[in-house]
Order: sequence, then structure tokens, then C-alpha cells
Amino acid sequence: MKESQFGMNTVEEILAEGGTAPIPHQHKRGPKMAYEIEDGKISLFANDKGDNPKRPDFTGKGMFKGEEVHLSMWKSTSKNGLEYLSGRINPPYNGESGSTTSSASVDDVPW
Repeated sequence: MKESQFGMNTVEEILAEGGTAPIPHQHKRGPKMAYEIEDGKISLFANDKGDNPKRPDFTGKGMFKGEEVHLSMWKSTSKNGLEYLSGRINPPYNGESGSTTSSASVDDVPW
């Protein structure tokens, strides 16, 4: 059997001799681990803007000084025609409306 330039047999040669070639998604990799972002790194993913052109083109998260941050990025073009990304860094969304949190309870209301 002839080896490829990388010192391996080609898939066709393996199959011709009755061997099997693994399909990439069938490799055993062990249990899936949750993705952990390292400090100082970010991950951005293309965002489905749907019918709202104001939605960011990319969204994701990162870690800065041990704190998780949420990222939003938009594709833009300068007056000179140069394409660039602009964006925002925010604390992670916690499901509450508004940008500030309040520790006041119903009992604290004066009326």
C-alpha cells in the first residue's frame, strides 16, 4: 500500500483493502465538557437579525478580570469605505428589565 505525502494511506486505499475509515463525528472524545471562557478571551457568534436590522451582527461573551461580560458587535463602514466592527460590552443579562437592580422590597415602599 502506498503512503500519502503525510505518511498515511489514503481513504481509497484503506477501503480497497477491506479496511474502514472513521467518519470524523464518530471519533470517541469522552464526555462533553461545558465551554469555559478563559480570562481575557471572548467568543462571538453570528447573530440572526431576523426582521430587525438594529440587532447586532455578532453576539457572545467573554471574561475580563474574572468577570463574565456580554458582547454585541455590528458591521460598519467608514466614510472612506473601510469596513470595521463596532460594539458594546455589558454585564451578562440577568432576566430583569432595566439596567439597574434594586434591593427594595414591597415592605420598604412608604405608602
